[in-house]
Amino acid sequence: MKGLISLAVVLAAWQAAGAAGWLNPYLLPPPTEIARAFRELAADGVLLDHTLASLWRVLVGLFYACLAALPLGVLAASNRQVRGYLQPLVELLRPIPPIAWIPLAVLWFGVRGDRASNFITFVAAFFPLFLHTFSGIRHIEALHLDAARALGAGRRMLLLDVALPSALPFIVTGFRLSLGFAWMCVIAAELIASNSGLGYMIEINRSMLNTANVICGMITIGAVGFVMNWAILALERRFSWRPLQ
Repeated sequence: MKGLISLAVVLAAWQAAGAAGWLNPYLLPPPTEIARAFRELAADGVLLDHTLASLWRVLVGLFYACLAALPLGVLAASNRQVRGYLQPLVELLRPIPPIAWIPLAVLWFGVRGDRASNFITFVAAFFPLFLHTFSGIRHIEALHLDAARALGAGRRMLLLDVALPSALPFIVTGFRLSLGFAWMCVIAAELIASNSGLGYMIEINRSMLNTANVICGMITIGAVGFVMNWAILALERRFSWRPLQ
């Protein structure tokens, strides 16, 4: 409720500033103009098509990041030899911004199709998820492992019934961070190496000085990310032993 009140205050102040002539309508249109642009884009189906294109790329990148980051994070945390080989490589590649991979992604995959954007999204999502999985496994209480072993738990049970449930709050945090990075980087990739998606829509409308449509794309990104984050938190409250408040 408080969030809705603050949003209403911002929108009212924004509308009033536009009506008073304090804002250039070509640079920052009033909310009523943006609402009109939303209706037109939604009626044409353009907004939905671009949103689904971006969402698909984010989900594909997150899927492959989970396939790679979760098992590698568990292995690196639980096996000293794997950690010795893997951790230096991760620490070398991690500081490289995912956006810096865009030129290589274009060379490797071209600008047609989704592969370049999927690759950038994968890179953006991999490292937060890997590091939080690694930290979650490493922070498991030794007492819990010893108690499970004393009760006859094998390696498989230790992993599935002790390690992963204990690390789940860390993993969920990593996934939320990965989701945010994935959205940021897929939009950047679409600005350069795509012919669809919200980033592409934003760039096309920017070149035509259609600021209302640009802001529509930005708001859509925030709204879809908000819903996805809410869904992750709902799942975390359902399955985690220590959900976030």
